[in-house]
Order: sequence, then structure tokens, then C-alpha cells
Amino acid sequence: RVRKAELVAYEDLGPEAVRRLEVEDFPAVVCIDTLGNNLYEEGRAKFARTDRG
Repeated sequence: RVRKAELVAYEDLGPEAVRRLEVEDFPAVVCIDTLGNNLYEEGRAKFARTDRG
């Protein structure tokens, strides 16, 4: 659950504004890290077939 939400920037964007969230018991999967690595793409590449026969 979200315990606290703090507006950080772009208040005029309403629900699209940037907010800092404090959460508790909030399971989440981070799919793209700060280096741009994408978990979904890496998973597909790992199990992609290389032979087409």
C-alpha cells in the first residue's frame, strides 16, 4: 500500500506529475534499470531459438 505520496515536479500534469512514493508491502518488479537494461528483452533473448528448422 502507498503510505505517502509527495509531489516532486510538474504539478500541472495532474496524474502524470512526478511523485515520490513511500510504500509498504508493495511487491513490484523493476524491468528497466538505471543503465537501460530491460529484463523483458534479456529474458526473450535468453530463450530465443537460434535455429529455424
